Amino acid sequence: MAAEEAPAEVPAEGEEVAETVEVVLPPPCMDLSEFPPKIDFFDNMVAIDEKAEKVEGANNFRKVSGFPIFGSGQTTEDGFLKVLDKVKALHGEEATEKLLWFNMRKEPVVYINGSPYAPRNPEDLHRNLDVSFSAEELDNLEVHYANILKEQAAKEQTIKTFKDQAFAENPMDREAVEDVVKVESVKGLHEIHANLRENGFPNLETFRIPVTEERSAGEACFDRMIEALKNEPASTPCVFSDQMGRGRTTSGMVTACLIKEIQITSELRKMEDIDLVSKSTVDDLIHQKFEGVLPKCQDDDDPFIKGEFDVIKELLEKIPATMEGKRKIDHIIDMCGPIPKGTGLQNLRECIIETKWKYDVATEDKQVAWKALILNFMERYFYLICFATYALEHGPSGYQKAFTSWMDDHKDLRTMIEEGKDKLEWYRTVDAQKLEHLKDLINAPNYKENLGVLIRTIYDFAFVTYADLPRGAIKNNSMRRLAATTLMEILPPDIAERVNKKMEEDPSNSHDFLSLVGLVSYYGSGEEH
Repeated sequence: MAAEEAPAEVPAEGEEVAETVEVVLPPPCMDLSEFPPKIDFFDNMVAIDEKAEKVEGANNFRKVSGFPIFGSGQTTEDGFLKVLDKVKALHGEEATEKLLWFNMRKEPVVYINGSPYAPRNPEDLHRNLDVSFSAEELDNLEVHYANILKEQAAKEQTIKTFKDQAFAENPMDREAVEDVVKVESVKGLHEIHANLRENGFPNLETFRIPVTEERSAGEACFDRMIEALKNEPASTPCVFSDQMGRGRTTSGMVTACLIKEIQITSELRKMEDIDLVSKSTVDDLIHQKFEGVLPKCQDDDDPFIKGEFDVIKELLEKIPATMEGKRKIDHIIDMCGPIPKGTGLQNLRECIIETKWKYDVATEDKQVAWKALILNFMERYFYLICFATYALEHGPSGYQKAFTSWMDDHKDLRTMIEEGKDKLEWYRTVDAQKLEHLKDLINAPNYKENLGVLIRTIYDFAFVTYADLPRGAIKNNSMRRLAATTLMEILPPDIAERVNKKMEEDPSNSHDFLSLVGLVSYYGSGEEH
C-alpha cells in the first residue's frame, strides 16, 4: 500500500533487463483505512442560475465576467476534459500555452468508476474532513487513500460508499445513504491530472490550496495563490474547484480576480508614467474594466447587506486603508456572487446576514450549526478585506512582502476578528413596554372579547421586531415564531398549563400561532371539554 510501481518498459532484443524501480511513498499524515468514501454528488446540487450554460460533468460551472476565471464543483473524470475544452475554446492561445487549476479542498479525492469520492470520518459522515496538514502532506495522503481503495476493490470487487440524500446547508439537516458500488476502476486525483497532461493539455498546472469547508482560507493559502499567479500573465486562465463549487471555490475566484486586476491596473499606470497613455485614458479604462456599476437590488442599502458589522467597522476605524480594501473586494465579491450582479453561487458578504436570518427562525438545536457558519463567514469576509488592503499596497511592486508577514505586522487584527466575529444580536430584543401591554390585555376578565385586538397587537409586535428582514419566507416564519413564543410567554399560569397539556398530548402538531390562539380560546375558560 505504501509503494507504487513505475510502469515497466519491454526491453529491446539484446538489451539488459533493468531492475524494477519502486517509488516509495512517505508515510501518510493520518490513517484513513477506516474512513468510508462518500460521493461528491447529491440531489439538488446544481445551484447555479438555470439560464447559465451547463458543462456536462461539471456542476455549477461558471465564468467571472471580464476575467479568465472559472469555477466548478468537483468534476467527473470526463468532466475535467470538458471543462478544459470549454476554457480552451473561450481563451484560445492563452489556454494552450498554460492553464492553472486550483483544487481548494483539504480532503483527498479519489475517483471510483469515473465519479469523485472523498473520505469521511465514520463518526461524522455529514462534514468534509477538517485536518491541519500541509498541501504536500495532503497530496501524499490522497495517493495513500487511492491505494487503500484499490486494495479493497481488488479483494472484494465492491466498495461500501455513502451519499447525501440532498443538499442541506446546515449539516444537521443532511442525511447519508449507504450504497455498495461494484468497482470497475479506482483512480487518484493525481492520476486524473497526469492523464489530462498526456491527452491534449501538457501545460496544465495544478495547485492544492487546502481550505476547510465554509471557512476562510488560511494566511499561507493566500500566499500560495500569490506565488502561483504573480508571475503569470493576467490572461492566463484559472479554474477553481471544490466539492460543490460554492464557498471555497468562490473565495479562490475572488482572490484571483483581485490579483489579476492589480496586475492589469499596475501595467496601465506604468504606461501612464512614461507618457505612453494619458492619465484620463487610463482612468477611463480602469473604470470601464473594473469599476462599472452593477445592477441594483432591493436590499442593497441594508447596512448588514453592505457588510457593516461591528467587527468590520472596528477594522475600518483602526486601519483607514481597509476602507479602500473593502470597497475593492466588495465589488469583486458581487461579481463572483449570484445574479443579477454576478454569475456565481454565493455572495461572500451577504451570506453572513442571510445565514443570521436562518439562525433567527431555527430551533435551538439547529441554531448551533447556523451560528458556527455565521462566525466562519464573518472571519472569511474579514480576511478578504485584509488581503485586499495588503494586495493594493504590495501588489503593484510585485508582492515583495508576503501576506503572512503583513498580518504579522498587524497581528492585533487576528485578535480583533477572533474576539469580535460574534458581536451580533443573537437574541432579538423585545419592547418591554409593549410586552406589558399584551399581558394586561390577556389578564383582563374579558380577554376573549379582546382576542382580536390581542392577535393584531402581537402581529404588530412581531412585525416591528423583524422590521430589518427583507420580505419573504424567512421574515414570515420569523414573525410567526415570535408571535407564538410571545403568546405563550404572556399566558396566565392556569391557562398556560391547560394549553401545554394539550400540546403534549399531540406532539406531532406544529402548534403555530393561529392554532395556539384556538387552544387559548378553547381552554382559557378553565372548563374541561
